[in-house]
Amino acid sequence: MIAAPDSLRGAACARPENQDLPWTQPPSPLAVALMARVCASCPVLATCALEVATTTTTAGFWAGRDRTVWLDDELVPVQDTLPGLELGSAA
Repeated sequence: MIAAPDSLRGAACARPENQDLPWTQPPSPLAVALMARVCASCPVLATCALEVATTTTTAGFWAGRDRTVWLDDELVPVQDTLPGLELGSAA
């Protein structure tokens, strides 16, 4: 979930039904798909995207994508799309 300024009030990730998703934890593929769906319908998606583009953000799921930089043997690139908008039978 986003700890955000007033401009991000009303974010879909802050709704009670979405607060248990792993916004700041390593997500499973299903969790990524669910979070991407939440972001896709969020009323402040553009504001969130601007916030993350203008600040140093290296962790968490923001504006429809995982911004976490994982450091194991190498950097793992973050996703650059909104995956999982169609969950099919996994929902």
